[in-house]
Amino acid sequence: MTHRAARWLPAALLAFSAGLAFAQIAPLPKSEEQPHGIDLTDTPPLGGAIAIPLPEARRKKLQKYEIPELAGAHQALGPQRINGNLRRPLLDYSVRSGAVMQRVSFFEGGLACVHLMGAGGVIQKKLLIPDDAVKVYLAHLSPASLSEIPADALRSGSLDKRKGTLRIYSGDRFVERSFDPSAVLPRALSDQIMPLEDLLRAISEDRQVSNSITGYQPRVGDHLVGDDRKTYEVIRIFGADPVVELRCDNQPTTIYVAKKDLYNYFIGSRKAPSR
Repeated sequence: MTHRAARWLPAALLAFSAGLAFAQIAPLPKSEEQPHGIDLTDTPPLGGAIAIPLPEARRKKLQKYEIPELAGAHQALGPQRINGNLRRPLLDYSVRSGAVMQRVSFFEGGLACVHLMGAGGVIQKKLLIPDDAVKVYLAHLSPASLSEIPADALRSGSLDKRKGTLRIYSGDRFVERSFDPSAVLPRALSDQIMPLEDLLRAISEDRQVSNSITGYQPRVGDHLVGDDRKTYEVIRIFGADPVVELRCDNQPTTIYVAKKDLYNYFIGSRKAPSR
């Protein structure tokens, strides 16, 4: 594992387990925005969050530059089936350390899904990655190459408390290797998981292309879930450069957000609460 990847993963686990400090961050990757209604926005999990908070130095850097790993990525809105069928899995990479878990999965057609869970909340995201980028991520990942790594050589430490797993599919079969993520890994394995760690980091930091609120066209009566984990109802949309007035469902709070900035404050939608 390179020094860059080795620094990132423990830092991410520490930041996520310590709790998410929510803050607005400037738009990151450029994407093809798809205008859509409330029906194509995600229902976030309980305790859901938009993104992992960034250190100040990295936050300022990303106000000027894009996340290169997500260049050309597109939103994955609605059911992600192909001809009515579930997408075929290509690989799954996960790391668990105590109560903190991080996972990234690839499916055919460039669909990438991320799930992070810890004391700071839950992050669930999906997006579509361009074919050329998928080829880069999967270039050195194959069942054959993974099977060449002796499984017994990786079982060091306590896999009950800490466990990393890389699974690569070939049709209905797969090859899997589990390891202690805190141990020094063989170069053959670290070279395979390093691009996946970079992608996991990029998606977990992104607040735009992996957020179904990006491109959302608000309508009065819609209910959005904020990054503060409260639910707000759209009361009105006004102005030449539209501003959305939203009222909290269970508190006497009204907020005003520019329509173009909704993705920075909201993570998804929920059905209207029963009166």
